[in-house]
Amino acid sequence: MISPLEVLSQMKLQWQWILSQTVAFLILYWLLRKFAFAPVQQVLREREERIRKAIEDANQQRVEMEQLRAEYEQRLAHIEEEARARLQEAMQQAYQARDALLADAREQAERILQRAQEQIALEREKLMVELRDYVVDMAVQIAEKLIERSLERTDHHELINDILEKELRERSAH
Repeated sequence: MISPLEVLSQMKLQWQWILSQTVAFLILYWLLRKFAFAPVQQVLREREERIRKAIEDANQQRVEMEQLRAEYEQRLAHIEEEARARLQEAMQQAYQARDALLADAREQAERILQRAQEQIALEREKLMVELRDYVVDMAVQIAEKLIERSLERTDHHELINDILEKELRERSAH
């Protein structure tokens, strides 16, 4: 039976290559975290804030409509006390108008909330697609640069530095 040490010695691991790949991965992770994830999270927070504000505005409009309905009902009660007998028919018409207004108000509130929810879903989907495309493009660009030539250790470091400097210049230019 072959011992684990013999297997490891036969594998002829290139520790320098493993270490350089680990360093490259850590650099890539740091770059993505700094230049991709943080800005995307900021955009998400801003969009979430805009959507939250739209929902708050819709809720405030609903509250105002409820206050108007309460005021309207108070006026109707006062009119009823003053002229119940003479205004019986007018009261029926007023109740019908109120019901129509309330039904219309409910429909409008539902439409506003539904539009806001649809917009939230669309914005979230759009942002996820943009994020995926951005990460894929970035990975493809880095892979293309790495595959362009066979690398020695010094060439590898030079290439990584060139890529990093170029990406940083492009990011700072935008």
